[in-house]
Amino acid sequence: MKDITKPVLFILILILMMSCKNDKKGSVTNFVDSNSSDQKTGVSVIAGKQDPVYTPSKLPYPFSSAVQVGDILYLSGEIGDAGEGIGLVPGGIEPETHRMFERIKATLALHGLGLKDVFKCTVMLADMSEWQAFNKIYSGYFEPGRYPTRSAMGVSGLALGARVEMECWAYNPQTD
Repeated sequence: MKDITKPVLFILILILMMSCKNDKKGSVTNFVDSNSSDQKTGVSVIAGKQDPVYTPSKLPYPFSSAVQVGDILYLSGEIGDAGEGIGLVPGGIEPETHRMFERIKATLALHGLGLKDVFKCTVMLADMSEWQAFNKIYSGYFEPGRYPTRSAMGVSGLALGARVEMECWAYNPQTD
């Protein structure tokens, strides 16, 4: 049988190193103090930790339109809702995509941000055959060469029968 002690030990050391980090203020998070007689594990000591800030949705559904955690603003998935939860804009993938982007831009603007601050998107399409139509519109909303990272998937259904839904992450540095 092959000796797996060294690879397992190496992986454990990597996991330990990744779980022990310093923030920019020099505070230690998730540390193990092996020099102490009463060893502490999983203790979190963060000076000035900020709680998440929730932005309620204007739609009549139980979710926040965005949540600020640290320097990242996480936006909920948006669809081409016509407004106030009354249903989708008519016409299919193209008008839904434009409306979805307008809703995303409005949420970003509430936080003093724009699409230039978005660095990650997750796209869900009800029909992958509409990928090209979506992609053509999507590319027009971002500066060429500065497209966010993106994941895309076909799904079997979206809220209200939408053709597309997209969630975004935006960089929104917080001041101390």
